[in-house]
Amino acid sequence: MNSQPGISVIIPVFNEGASVRNASEKVIAELSSLPESYEIIFVDDGSDDDSFTHLEDLAVKNPVIKAIRLSSNHGSHMAIRAGLSYATGKYACFIACDMQEPPSLIPEMKKKVRDGINIVWAVRNSRGDSMGTILFAKLFYWLARNIVTKNIPPTGASMFMVSDKVLSVLNKYDERNLTLEGLFATMGFKSDYVYYNREQRKEGKSKWTFSKKMKLFIDFFIAYSNFPIRFVSVTGILFSLCGFAWTIYIIIRQIFVGDLAPGWPALVSILLIGFGITNISLGIIAEYLWRTLDEARKRPKYVVEKAVNLNDVKNL
Repeated sequence: MNSQPGISVIIPVFNEGASVRNASEKVIAELSSLPESYEIIFVDDGSDDDSFTHLEDLAVKNPVIKAIRLSSNHGSHMAIRAGLSYATGKYACFIACDMQEPPSLIPEMKKKVRDGINIVWAVRNSRGDSMGTILFAKLFYWLARNIVTKNIPPTGASMFMVSDKVLSVLNKYDERNLTLEGLFATMGFKSDYVYYNREQRKEGKSKWTFSKKMKLFIDFFIAYSNFPIRFVSVTGILFSLCGFAWTIYIIIRQIFVGDLAPGWPALVSILLIGFGITNISLGIIAEYLWRTLDEARKRPKYVVEKAVNLNDVKNL
């Protein structure tokens, strides 16, 4: 086996229990058919079940499997970044532990990277999600393509493969609040798509909660665009102009017509709208300030509690 693996596969895990064994079997079955050597890096993102016990057992029995346990839950994007920081393969791929993205995509993605594509996105042909999830995704990616970059697929992607060139650049990014989709889309490297039909989840429950979706939504636009802060400025200017215009109208009407009576309901409505917009604007500014503080403190992005089949344990 070569000293450098041909492919590194990163699999984040959060409360998947024994299903990590199914993921391991499926990925190994696919990778074993390829001529390249490989490594599989499982990253336990602070699970509170027995997921890491199963991962330890798998890693002890098979040296190509490497297991990392983070001390607390940081979300799938940070777990993937942790795994990528240990990846030594010529190509690196991420796949979810629930196997809804089929491992059979790996050979097709590898062929594109080998032919000179630096980033390959696996794009769903369709979504089997609830109507609310579908609408949220459509809104998110429409905004992403119109505000941040056209390089992101219209329906997004849940699996990637990148070249060693991208991997070396990616590991130089120190920001805590990054989204991988936004980072890959704005890097400027040559990219391409492969399409697939997403399979139904057979075990466990999705960990993709509403709060995590909202964090991704906020992180994406604040990390890769100044649109929110400009939106605050433009909104303030527009409402100031409307306020001045309304004031002039009131003065002129009172002088020439004199039929205006005190209107508490209208005044309260205007105040509520004004204070509402002010608070939204302050919230957006506060998000930027918090992220500035978060980066300035230079705290570790994650802490590795335990690692199996890895000699150089890194906390980033």
